[in-house]
Amino acid sequence: MTRLTLVIAAAAFLALGMAPVRAGTTEDATAAYQRGDYPLAMRLYLGLADEGEPMAFSILGLMHASGQGVPQNFTEAARWYRLAAEQGVAVSQASLAGLYFEGKGVPRDVAEAIRLYRLAAEQGDASAQFNLASIYEGGRGVNPDYTEAIYWFRRAAALGNPSARYSLAGMYQAGRGAAQDDVRAYMWLDFASSTGWRLAVNAKNKLAKRMTADQIVQARRMYLSCLESGFELCD
Repeated sequence: MTRLTLVIAAAAFLALGMAPVRAGTTEDATAAYQRGDYPLAMRLYLGLADEGEPMAFSILGLMHASGQGVPQNFTEAARWYRLAAEQGVAVSQASLAGLYFEGKGVPRDVAEAIRLYRLAAEQGDASAQFNLASIYEGGRGVNPDYTEAIYWFRRAAALGNPSARYSLAGMYQAGRGAAQDDVRAYMWLDFASSTGWRLAVNAKNKLAKRMTADQIVQARRMYLSCLESGFELCD
């Protein structure tokens, strides 16, 4: 997995630890991890794993994947992720999917990656939704399916994923999976650039140069309607 993917996974896994299952033990393990005491965190999470804690399986997978407290080992990471994934932990389903897609620690298997990404995506994991959409958009190991891609980009975009918003704008600009529509493309670039992401800002400014003033006003009205509806009225 990329460094960015591991950072995102770390944040998701730590969020799991915010709802302690066992007083003291889980908090101690999470605190050790957060302060970078990985050897202690590893021992504590192994203890929790022995008791069947899915959250511990997840973080042990992350620690092996990123080499925190142990040598990096994707085979071990896959083993721990799978234990958590089988318990329905979405972030571990997505992480295991990434290993299958890249062939790290397991044989490369795009079909299995898609299956796992879909399980996580259906649970509302925005990263899994984005990755699933990217596979379908790019035809990465499967035939391109723009309708499927735009569906999952749309769901991830509604959850605030900036990359999904940027990708969704690109699909509207190109007319892939939906009718070509610069107004909707501008709206999604407006969302993607709202945090100052330079790539999205530049793309929005470039698109604006070929749009009329009325189109930009329309896009901004759509932006407000989409936002105020909780991303229900965006089409």
